[in-house]
Amino acid sequence: MARSYSRERALLRGTANTAFGRQRDVLESAGRLLGGLSQISGRKLIQKTPLALKKSGIGGFIATGLAVAIVAGIAYVAWQLLRTDDKAWTDDEFDVD
Repeated sequence: MARSYSRERALLRGTANTAFGRQRDVLESAGRLLGGLSQISGRKLIQKTPLALKKSGIGGFIATGLAVAIVAGIAYVAWQLLRTDDKAWTDDEFDVD
């Protein structure tokens, strides 16, 4: 019985190594492809970007303030959920009369 498990484990190890090798090859080729595309997209973006930045109006200011308020609210709720509250725990001893 131990031999059959050893054979199965060796077979699975070989299959896993083959799969990892193929996955590595796919990821390497995808990285090369995306690297080439990012260089081309970056050049086009730099050529189209104007040198002077536009000033944001009151709408941008309000949107930024709203985003900061939302993030602060989420952080406060997370803090309230994750903080320890000593009063929430009860003693193990119960008075049963």
